[in-house]
Amino acid sequence: MSDRPAVIETHSFDYIPPTERSGTISSQVRFWFMVNATLITAFTGAVGPLFGMSLSWTLVAIVTGTIAGTLFQAFHGAQGPHMGLPQMIQSRVQFGSRGAIVPILAATIVPIGFAIFFVQTGAAAFTDLVPATGFQLPQVVIGVLAIVLAIVGYRLIVRFEGILAYIMGANLVLLTVAAIAVLPLGELLSVGTVTVVAFLAQFGASASYQIAIAPIVSDYTRYLPERMPAAAVSASVFVGTTLSAVWIESLGAAVSLSYPDTDVISGIRLMGDEWGFGLGIATMAIAIVVCLVTASISFYSGSVSFLSALEAFRPLKPTARLRGWTISIAGALALVAGLAMPDDILTGFSTFLLLLGYLLIPWTAVNLTDYYLVRRGRYSISDILRSDGGIYGRWGGRGLIAYALGIVAMVPFFSTGFYTGPVAAALDGADISFVIGLIVSAVAYLLLMRSVDIDAELVAVRTAPINTLGFAETASPRSPIIGTESS
Repeated sequence: MSDRPAVIETHSFDYIPPTERSGTISSQVRFWFMVNATLITAFTGAVGPLFGMSLSWTLVAIVTGTIAGTLFQAFHGAQGPHMGLPQMIQSRVQFGSRGAIVPILAATIVPIGFAIFFVQTGAAAFTDLVPATGFQLPQVVIGVLAIVLAIVGYRLIVRFEGILAYIMGANLVLLTVAAIAVLPLGELLSVGTVTVVAFLAQFGASASYQIAIAPIVSDYTRYLPERMPAAAVSASVFVGTTLSAVWIESLGAAVSLSYPDTDVISGIRLMGDEWGFGLGIATMAIAIVVCLVTASISFYSGSVSFLSALEAFRPLKPTARLRGWTISIAGALALVAGLAMPDDILTGFSTFLLLLGYLLIPWTAVNLTDYYLVRRGRYSISDILRSDGGIYGRWGGRGLIAYALGIVAMVPFFSTGFYTGPVAAALDGADISFVIGLIVSAVAYLLLMRSVDIDAELVAVRTAPINTLGFAETASPRSPIIGTESS
């Protein structure tokens, strides 16, 4: 029998054994660079100008917001090779096997929502090249191809992203040269208009954009060798996503201010065409492919998260067929939703970023606090994979309470187009719920976990067939059976 991996990935929400892992830090840097290297990232950089903020202050907000959000995202990266599990099923430790459905449903909606916007952005780029096609047909074609790629799975996605990283990197260098040559950057940078509301809007958008990636990080780092240094893995995620996010958001800000009467994608095309050498056309063509592959990443992770939640209520065998059907159904629903949405991507995307931040910030606070401060990465993988939660139980009351407290504490600080909390109103609409949610959920979880005997739990972890303290001699080299009630 051949030892070569199957063309279609056989894993979904299950554990990746050490014998099936591979990859390098450099490949992870390229992968995470490409996760953000789409034109939709440019929309995030246009938030500050949308509020009337100058380019110089928008750049400050982009850099600081991106770094703040990426720090939390990158810390999730180290969990993948250490635990061998996708990101959201790890939440069973803090929330219980069934209680984890609360953050997992949010983490399912987020990547599927991103897929809709990736497909729309790719379609907008295609329509910019071939206006006669309209906006809907390109959405269907790009969406279907993204679904197929997601079904094939991890290895093909990573391979495509590795190749595209070099192409997109060269494209961004040329776009930067074009921006320097064509746009009135000196004039734009000399203006210093800023308000607290505008700065926090851009800061929050950039931070939320990065935190939105947190629920999918371990979906891909879990394939790395288990002995991969944690700091190196986190650094690869941080460097890759920060570089592409800051770069493209900055271009988006400059373009939106230079071409105020058009959308960001059309503005980038105009800038490239004005510079010459066919850069505008080439950029749109590259954007179509990049959006397609990145949408496949979102479909992949959204399906993994959904199956993680469903398996706690109905035992499932993690087969390629199950993952394929789940991706197909989720993709079809996303396509229908995308076709029903208006063509104004920026307005919908800005609201989407705010809402996903509200849902994910308390989760990332609880998850990282548990991993780094409470249990310190010492988990029973066998118990996590049990439908009854094993030693972690079906309902993790402490995690759910900390999550709920974070949401409740954030509400007075919300500032959206349809609701503004009393504190946000007193701050002239400034939204600082991002900071409040992180602090409240993390502190609440730490205090609630003081009554748990972690040392006693550690005894059970040490005796588990598969744990993160090292593999017992009796551990099977294959993945544990999912959905059984025994470890």
